[in-house]
Parts: sequence; structure tokens; C-alpha cells
Amino acid sequence: MIKHQPDRATYNCLSCDKAWPCDPAREYLVASTPDPVQLAMRLWMEIEDAAHVLADESPAALFERFLKWAR
Repeated sequence: MIKHQPDRATYNCLSCDKAWPCDPAREYLVASTPDPVQLAMRLWMEIEDAAHVLADESPAALFERFLKWAR
């Protein structure tokens, strides 16, 4: 099991308390989902869940945090 999971109440990493996906989580996500389309779909599902918790964040900020890095 990956250590760097999101705290669903804050979307900070349970292991390092940085904004999730933190660098180790990103590395794991890329390694475990090598197809870029599948990775984007996986991250889109995360952004949909996080948008409810992070309602004060702009859509652009959520895109930067959850999807842009995966290009």
C-alpha cells in the first residue's frame, strides 16, 4: 500500500501533510498508471472528489494541482 494517500477531509497527504498529490504520490501514480489517458481519468475522478472538500479553491488551482503536472 502506498504511504502517500490523501486525507479525504483536507486533501493533504496522510504521510507528509503536503498538498496531495505530493511528489511521492505523483511518482507512484505515474508508475502505477503508465497510460497517460488512464492517468488523466484517474486524476479527474480525484479532482471531482476534492472539489467538494476544497470548495474555496478555484477550478484553475484544482487543475494545476491535480492534472497539469501529469502531462
